[in-house]
Amino acid sequence: GGQEEETKESAKMLDVRALGLMGVLVLMHATAAFSFSLFPSSVLSAGLQKTPLQMRPVGRQNAARQVGGRRICMLGSPLSDGDSSRLFQTVSEMEPGFLPPIGGAAIEPTENSTVLPLFPLGAVVYTPFSEHRLNIFEPRYRAMYNDILFSGSRRFAVCTMHPDDGRFSQYATVFYLKDLKEVSEQTNDAVKFVCDHEVIGRVKINKVLNPSAWTSGDTYLKIEAEYQEDTEEMHEDVLETEEALKDDYTRLVGLQHEIAEDVKFTKDSVTNFNTTMGKGFWTTVEMWQVFQNQRLVAKQQEMQREFQTKLINYLTKEGGAGKLPDVVNIAELPDEMQQEVRSLQARMSDDLMPMQARDGFDMQLMIEASSHSDRLRILRGLVQNECRRLETKKTLKSLFAQ
Repeated sequence: GGQEEETKESAKMLDVRALGLMGVLVLMHATAAFSFSLFPSSVLSAGLQKTPLQMRPVGRQNAARQVGGRRICMLGSPLSDGDSSRLFQTVSEMEPGFLPPIGGAAIEPTENSTVLPLFPLGAVVYTPFSEHRLNIFEPRYRAMYNDILFSGSRRFAVCTMHPDDGRFSQYATVFYLKDLKEVSEQTNDAVKFVCDHEVIGRVKINKVLNPSAWTSGDTYLKIEAEYQEDTEEMHEDVLETEEALKDDYTRLVGLQHEIAEDVKFTKDSVTNFNTTMGKGFWTTVEMWQVFQNQRLVAKQQEMQREFQTKLINYLTKEGGAGKLPDVVNIAELPDEMQQEVRSLQARMSDDLMPMQARDGFDMQLMIEASSHSDRLRILRGLVQNECRRLETKKTLKSLFAQ
């Protein structure tokens, strides 16, 4: 129903090296064969654009699948109890809450309850205080924007979806429409509106009021929701948790630069690292989200590099004059190279999709957390886990050097 356009201000705190002569190799499904495009490389640096990889298609047709054996750790005591130096283990075992598979008859909202439109936007988690531009083209969401403008509310909820079965997250963020431009004439009605939003809060989804609309597509979903406010906490305890997170982050940045990671935070980001409750901390969370995305891109590029070299050599030899084609039909490649493409796709699916799903869960845990301290502990667990990974990498490098 919509496409996002956005540039992350928090990306300025990332320092990313160019990864080889070629950029990301994008593998796409064609009707009878695979094809891919080759893009020129660019240095990912300040002004980096958030590029979440949508590697697993999740659609309405998957929303009714049953899932068993899901492990959920409720937020609260698992984070505040136990050894704070091992939060990485606690966080890695946690999974955010998701609604049951959508279905059933329409229901009426509870009296005096909050009713909001729901706009599911795939696997991306949108954090409070962030700003987003959406291009709106699907008829039901065109109608939704007309309705929120006419009512004056200018608000709707945005949830994420489970990467395996498409279930909606139990907690969502609230988008507030700041500006809307009618662009149907300029786009020949391919896009109706270009809309700018700010995320202004969090809600818990209690009920989906018209579940059949998800599969029929004749209108947008509506939910009964409950706005969430953070619980009150002792100021001294919060300060102690903030300082512990800053210490772990300082250690992480030091490790990243010591072993020359391709994707790393700038040294200046240590000084500017904001743990203050509200917009300051959510900007830090957004910065971490950009880091997750670019770490995924770097891993993808690393997996592709060997094949890219072989492919470029082959195409250069076949094309002559060193010229590379813009698009290559994989069905036209030699059998050996076709097999390598299939093998590469399988490895990327096995290695990158779980990584992407876990990153999404970690961000959704932030939305679901009921207190600032819980969010601090979640982020601290993520920082600790990255430190552990780099310590292992550092040890291995030292062994190989010896």
